[in-house]
Amino acid sequence: MKRVLCWLLAFFLAGALALFVVSFACARAVDPGLKEGGTPVSDSVRSTEMNLIRNRIEELAPIYGFSAETAMKVVTDEKIAEMNRQAALWWNSVLVNGEAGEVPAFNADELAGALTADFVAAGAGDEEAELLAADAANAVGESVLRIVLPLRLPIVGRGLTEASARVDLGNIIRFLTGIRWAALAMCVLLAGLIALLESRDLRMSLRYIGSAMGAAVLVIAACLVLYARSGIEPLIAEASPSLSAQYGALMNSAAVPLFLFTALLLAGCIVCLIFCRRPHEAKAD
Repeated sequence: MKRVLCWLLAFFLAGALALFVVSFACARAVDPGLKEGGTPVSDSVRSTEMNLIRNRIEELAPIYGFSAETAMKVVTDEKIAEMNRQAALWWNSVLVNGEAGEVPAFNADELAGALTADFVAAGAGDEEAELLAADAANAVGESVLRIVLPLRLPIVGRGLTEASARVDLGNIIRFLTGIRWAALAMCVLLAGLIALLESRDLRMSLRYIGSAMGAAVLVIAACLVLYARSGIEPLIAEASPSLSAQYGALMNSAAVPLFLFTALLLAGCIVCLIFCRRPHEAKAD
């Protein structure tokens, strides 16, 4: 009976360990967005955004008849960094309050003023040049915003408003990020119960604990395989290259603790199984 109970506790311990590792990795990826003011994207992601913005401006230039070089002199890395800071505040409001924050602002007037000279030089009258420059600046501004914050903001904002009216999204997110500590406490409790049941020979408890660690590694590996086969990343990349870059950075921040804890569990499994076999080998001799 004691053995059956130990294996049952080991089964639950394996689930708790896998839940802790996965939830810790996911929370680690979300934590920067929960900090006051949020956390802007990294330099590498911003560099990718600048390349996408440059390509988009080059596509719009022949359509609206302005100079791409003139536009890029206005759309500087510093302005994109500021928009990313505003985007971080937008995400922080979503994660903390469950409400869409203030949309990042792009100074279309400054760009329109710079483009007006191009249209005048091309032979347009002053009023016509101002109208053409305003249309081109608005098109560039919308494209820049879609790259910095690659979401359909009106739809997302409406959805968050409707959801916040029914549930407290902020508390739900805080609850989800706190699951890791509840899972860790459950791991400690289950391991303690196993050790208590095998209190006469604590080394025997290592067999169950080690097996639970090994099973948790298999569960995590299965989750990774399912994620890899789901095709989420190619789908995001096809929908929005900028969103793909931001999503990739998010997954990279989650991958470090995920693989670290998985390696620790695997090492713990091997050590526990080795130590629990030594008494039997000594008795056999």
